[in-house]
Amino acid sequence: MLRSWRSVLGSGTMRGMLLGMLALPVCLLSQLPAVDLTEDQTPAATAAVKKGLGWLAANQRPDGSWAGTVGSSTGGVASCTLAFLSNGHVPGSGEYGQVVSRSLEFIMRSAQPTGLLFKNGMGPGGIMYHHGLATLCLAEAWGETADPKMRECLRKAVDLICACQNQHGGWRYQPKISDDDLSATVMQLMALRAAKDAGMDVPKEVIDAGIEYVKRCHNGRGQGKDGGFAYQPGGESGFARAGAGVTSLQVAGNYKATEVSEGVDYLMDFEPLGKKPHPKDGFYYYGMYYATMGIYQAQSIGAWGRKAWQAFYPATVAGMVKDQKPDGRWEGDYEVYPTAMAALILDIPCRYLPIYQR
Repeated sequence: MLRSWRSVLGSGTMRGMLLGMLALPVCLLSQLPAVDLTEDQTPAATAAVKKGLGWLAANQRPDGSWAGTVGSSTGGVASCTLAFLSNGHVPGSGEYGQVVSRSLEFIMRSAQPTGLLFKNGMGPGGIMYHHGLATLCLAEAWGETADPKMRECLRKAVDLICACQNQHGGWRYQPKISDDDLSATVMQLMALRAAKDAGMDVPKEVIDAGIEYVKRCHNGRGQGKDGGFAYQPGGESGFARAGAGVTSLQVAGNYKATEVSEGVDYLMDFEPLGKKPHPKDGFYYYGMYYATMGIYQAQSIGAWGRKAWQAFYPATVAGMVKDQKPDGRWEGDYEVYPTAMAALILDIPCRYLPIYQR
């Protein structure tokens, strides 16, 4: 049976822990509608992001990419670009305007005639991950540029995603109709929602079918399970998968779905607050990004969601700041990816990216 973090939040011990965590270098919610959290980033959290972006900028190559197999892929470049965009840096102007412009040009140069945004960095196995990330990045950037070339690139990328959805509403690794999994599906849904927010015509039935697939991956407590999300329907739950499921449902507008509240409960049973560990492997920053964003969005549920955020985020950010290296980077699998994702996690409450907004 899952530990009840909701009841623990009311205990004197936990209240003391929360007060202690709030004194650490953290970044709190600033502008979410209908939520009474108005604190901005603390100087320490702001400094951590600044150092991270400084390291990324200093290590960008002239063609807009970064070193390594991930850094030279469309997915890796998109992750780094989103880190700059999430901190308010726009293409072509300001401190990192040229960094952002170069990386966006790299993504668009990688576009194939079919609309696929893919440059082989990690092999063919994760093509749709790269494509989804790159599409999300272009969608978030397009509103800042009104570049017709970017619009055309984005339009074709969105059309490709829609054409590759299978009969179950899901997507898989390859740019074709195939089988499905939660991770690839969530990535495409994030990209489609961002494109829709940017003004692209995205068929409602495509998003609706994708959301139904995500819900089928939920291991509901009504069926005697743990409330998490599986990689594929009927599988075991996992931390990163639960974060992805919770986030995608809310990004699509399903804020008060049972799957969301049960998924958040599942996430809260893991570190940094719960007792279940999740190793700092290649999926750590991926999982922490989706979990943090999902719990951030869950504030729309009400007081329960706000308590979840107030407990989870300070502890998460304290850990991120502690793990940062003196030169500004974060270490982990996939080269530049941990640094990009850590910056994205820290900047979630800043709400510069439309995908962060409700």
